[in-house]
This record gives sequence, structure tokens and C-alpha cells, in this order.
Amino acid sequence: MGGMSGAQPLAATMAGATYLGAEVDASRITKRIKQGFLDEVVEDIDEAIDKAFKYRDEKKSLSLCYHGNAADLYRRLLERNMIPNIVTDQTSAHDELNGYVPNQMTFEKALKLRERDPKRYRKEAIRTMGEHVSSMLEMQKNGAEVFDYGNNIRAQALRAGVKNAFDFEGFVTRYIRPLFCEGRGPFRWVALSGDPEDIKVTDEAIKELFPENTKLHRWLDMAEKRIPLQGLPSRICWLGYGERERAGV
Repeated sequence: MGGMSGAQPLAATMAGATYLGAEVDASRITKRIKQGFLDEVVEDIDEAIDKAFKYRDEKKSLSLCYHGNAADLYRRLLERNMIPNIVTDQTSAHDELNGYVPNQMTFEKALKLRERDPKRYRKEAIRTMGEHVSSMLEMQKNGAEVFDYGNNIRAQALRAGVKNAFDFEGFVTRYIRPLFCEGRGPFRWVALSGDPEDIKVTDEAIKELFPENTKLHRWLDMAEKRIPLQGLPSRICWLGYGERERAGV
């Protein structure tokens, strides 16, 4: 729930999905709930899984977070043969000391170990990443759509001895690069006035410019309702080849 991954639960529910995530740091979970990005936190791993699959079966777009380690959550999903439709990871795995938290210990004990014995902490983190990626690979074999966010977890798992760690792709390679190849990409603008009403005006202008783009309209409507503005009011959307030029003019 920290950094960019904090947007995942909101993105999932905005897309009409049920979201089940994991976070070891309770303060980050609390922050996302207060922001309106996350709907619910569950302490028990089996209760979290049961609720998520129940919501999915009921077609409820709700987001839950298991307060615990993602590697443990993925392993438990496999043990219960409950395979999500989409499986991903957005931990800060590139930094095994300060960015990733090993399992088999509480978050508080992990922080103490990080300070007391960095070498052992790194070893435990790499071991956990191996388990983490192995579970993702197993879920891929069972039909899940699996990818990471280019956060180096596959390379770290390779260090842990997972020889086929790169058998699933990264998000950019799999989904973003093809869009770039057809000239589609992000388009951003900022209201230098600082007035949120100016963003509403520009949202309407973009919708008038592209009346046939229903996905764009849906995004702009939901962004206005559900995404809090931070700093200067701004907006982002994805436009195709030639569309960004029209929007900019």
C-alpha cells in the first residue's frame, strides 16, 4: 500500500474488479483507507481470501487488504487452490534491505533485524522473494494472468535459485509497449491557477473533443469522483496517435 502500489486497489475497483492485496505495514493500510483508495483491511489470511472470492462471485467491486506478507498470501492461495484471475507484485524488491520485508517474522521484528544484522536481513529478503515468485509462477501455470512492475523481483528470485523466474513478463513489456508502438500514451495537464474547477472545465473540453471515446469519458468521470487532488490540480489520461496533438491545441 506504499508508493505507487497504493493506487492498485482503487484502480481495480474503478475497473469493476475485486481486489485482494497484502501489506505488512499497518500505517500504510490506514493511510489508503483514509484516502478512500482501499475499502477494508482483514487480519486473518483465510478470512481475507474467503471475503475476496465471495465478493468476486457476487460481482462486487470492493478492495481488501490482508495485513501480512504477500509471499504468505500467495502461498496460502495455492494451498487452498484458490487462483485469482490476475496476479501481480509491486513491492520495492529492487532494494532487498530497505524496500522488501521478509516473511516468517512480524514487521516489527523485521525492522529490528534490518538495523541489527543487515546481512542476515538481505538473506531473508532474497529467500522470501524466491518463495514469492515461485508462487506467482505456480499460479500462472494454473491459469492466472501474472506480471510484475519491473521492480526487479524476478532477478532477485533468480538469485534465490528460482531458475525460471523470468517465465512471466513485466507490466511494461506486456501491456504498455504495444500501446506505445501504436502511438498511444499518457497525456497530462495542470491547472496553474490552483482552482480544481479549472480541471472540471478541461475534463469537459476533452470529452467534447473525443465524444466517441467512451473509455476516456468513463475514466474522466470516475477520476473526478474518486481520485483526490494533490498539490496543483491536475489530470492524466491516455490518448492515441494524433489525439494528443488535438488535445494540446
